[in-house]
Amino acid sequence: MKTHRLALACATAITLLLSVTISVPAAEPPAATVADKATSRGSVTIAGKKVEYKATAGRLTLTDAENQPTAHMFYVAYIADRPKGTPERPVTFVYNGGPGSSSIWLHMGGLSPVYARTTSPEPTPPPPHDLIANDQSILDRTDLVFLDAVGTGYSRLVKPEYASQYYGIDKDGDAFAQAIRRYVSENDRWNAPKFLLGESYGSPRSAVLVHKLQSSGMAFNGVVLVSSILNFGQHASGLDREPVNLIPTYAATAWYHNKVQRSAGSLEAHVQATREFAIGDYASALAKGHHISVAEKAAMAARLESLTGLSADYWLKANLRVLAPRFTAELLRDQRRIIGSSDARAVGMAMDGVGEKAGADPSNEMSPAYVAGFRRHLAETLGYRSDLEYITVDGAMMGRWTWSHQPPGGAPFQYSGANTTVDLGVAMRANPHLKVLSLSGYYDLVTPFFATEWDLAHMNLEPELVGNITERYLEGGHMPYLDRPGLEAFRREIVSFYDATLKR
Repeated sequence: MKTHRLALACATAITLLLSVTISVPAAEPPAATVADKATSRGSVTIAGKKVEYKATAGRLTLTDAENQPTAHMFYVAYIADRPKGTPERPVTFVYNGGPGSSSIWLHMGGLSPVYARTTSPEPTPPPPHDLIANDQSILDRTDLVFLDAVGTGYSRLVKPEYASQYYGIDKDGDAFAQAIRRYVSENDRWNAPKFLLGESYGSPRSAVLVHKLQSSGMAFNGVVLVSSILNFGQHASGLDREPVNLIPTYAATAWYHNKVQRSAGSLEAHVQATREFAIGDYASALAKGHHISVAEKAAMAARLESLTGLSADYWLKANLRVLAPRFTAELLRDQRRIIGSSDARAVGMAMDGVGEKAGADPSNEMSPAYVAGFRRHLAETLGYRSDLEYITVDGAMMGRWTWSHQPPGGAPFQYSGANTTVDLGVAMRANPHLKVLSLSGYYDLVTPFFATEWDLAHMNLEPELVGNITERYLEGGHMPYLDRPGLEAFRREIVSFYDATLKR
């Protein structure tokens, strides 16, 4: 599964940085009980109103059972000014996924008071890159705390041998739970409404985390899942869940690139027809395995061509099962072009006209603008400097990750294809006021929206709890806030969810 990047467009000057207090070491410090911090003041105009805030960049110390420091988790918090005597503002804890990704993508992509401008899904030019005041931030609705997982950003282990305590589904959940409890205690936020917002692998982290925290006495108002994958069992060989999950995203992508007839009338209608086909005739056909008749197989291939833009002959040669790497290489082969997997709207040049897979992902090109923008923001605006390398993405972490998961109330073990919908379902039953917002991009081949729909529909919820889940779809990819229209829609859906959850 891929990690994350992104950005948007707009032009304005950034109004930040009035005073700065810094205590930053020149190199990785020894284990400490108090994280180093840099504080600053700033403001941003959102929905026509000026929001004044305090920004803090620092590290939270994580400890073992003997209260000995084992790691430090880096965070950046934006806390809007609150008039004395007014109710506590909500606080949202934000993180990306990977595993192995820092929170830079959501930070620079649209939630914080600033964002890095790119021209995605078109290729972004080289430096200089723009860093812009973000009028689409959600800081007017909630305070924001961006957290970097241990081993990413400036988050570090105290000793390398402590890695086994952090690199795994349950261990990672324990680390974030401890960090959030520590932040809430240090900043007296126990009575504040609380939300979790995670993207990609951040979504199963949220499912595990909300259960852990609620079980230990910290209730949550809401969870926002962005481009989620909650059940890794869909990738299990032979179950055919993955090809079924991908078909509606293929259909949306083919519609976008004009590779299918638009007889359905709208993207949503085309996608809905494909949903019904995928879960019905297509899933039934795959379930027959090699017992499927030649005639039925040919009929399936013809229907797949009409929905996805790939030829019936190609579907037949692939035994009706085409996974994303092949689709990204095949859809525009006649143009000698490939498409992105993170955002299938993005188009790149193929190495040749016969490649089985697309190779480089043309939707990953925005990373330099994010990295440059965030490093500038840290140093020039937040006043946080360190001799440590800021680890944007640790690509090797997935190989070190422990993928098994102990679900609450379940069997004493679980296969490595962890299913965290169990955790989220338990959390919702324990707290029937907990609301969930799922945001998915139509053009995301990394975590396809139909897979998310399946996962959320299989939590065994009672009818009165099903209404606590809101599912929304954006015209974007894995990072659905990619361009300006996507960013505006992203904010609109989150603000609507917060307002309804908090009954503003």
